[in-house]
Amino acid sequence: MDLAIQVAIDATLITLILALVAFGLAIIYGLIGVINLGHGAMLTLGAYFTWYCTAWGVPFVPAVLIAATGVGLAGLVFEHLVIRRFYDRPFETLLLTWAFFLIVTELIKILYGTDFKSVTNPVPQAFVIGDYRIPAYRSIVAGLSLVVIGSTAFVFYRTNVGIRVRALIQDRNVAALLGLNIALTYKIVFFAGSFMAGLAGALISPLLSIDPYMGNTFLVRSFFVVLVGGMGQLLSGTLVGAFITGGAETLFALFSSQAVAQTVVFVIAILILRFRPSGIMRPK
Repeated sequence: MDLAIQVAIDATLITLILALVAFGLAIIYGLIGVINLGHGAMLTLGAYFTWYCTAWGVPFVPAVLIAATGVGLAGLVFEHLVIRRFYDRPFETLLLTWAFFLIVTELIKILYGTDFKSVTNPVPQAFVIGDYRIPAYRSIVAGLSLVVIGSTAFVFYRTNVGIRVRALIQDRNVAALLGLNIALTYKIVFFAGSFMAGLAGALISPLLSIDPYMGNTFLVRSFFVVLVGGMGQLLSGTLVGAFITGGAETLFALFSSQAVAQTVVFVIAILILRFRPSGIMRPK
């Protein structure tokens, strides 16, 4: 019983953190159809910006906000200079976002080398509930994940900005005829997705070692979260996809190595997509 409760706690924390990590991809890929292979690089940038700011004495919370905004602006510049010309050509956007990943990775290696960096955990304590110790900072990040995903979903589904975005998704030509600024809407979505990726990278930076390739680990997982959950389903799809991916990985890791657990999770995800290609929470 104690083991089951501890596994449930770990799985919940991992699920919510993974949902946060995948959320930026869910916005860009799920809403405007750009297969953003640069998502991992955006996570990495967020972590490096946080490390750099804290190394210069900036408190952790402002450093996180600076990092997220910096990545959001970098994504906006990339969209304006490159991606906006290729929205009707998915294969080209695939290659261009991969090029973005390669360029960012090499620039980080040139500027900061390949040595591991670290950000001090701002809340190293643990919450003690009965016989269970729950890492405080992981819990905070998990809670922020719910707040961020819920708030963003509210914006997209309950505000004028969200109505414009959903109109764009359903029929871009009709939306343009009705006066929607297509270019501006794409920019808003791309900035939001980049900002969320940077925010996730900043928040997870105290939880792991920072290196130029740290985003690679999360890129494939993020795609599985979005695909399994359902494209365009920002709240329910992201959380369900993260629960299946993160929860199953936590469970199988109890009985095998981490590599085997990840392999099993990928097989499960592939089977789900075989029978439900649009994802678990596909639109009705």
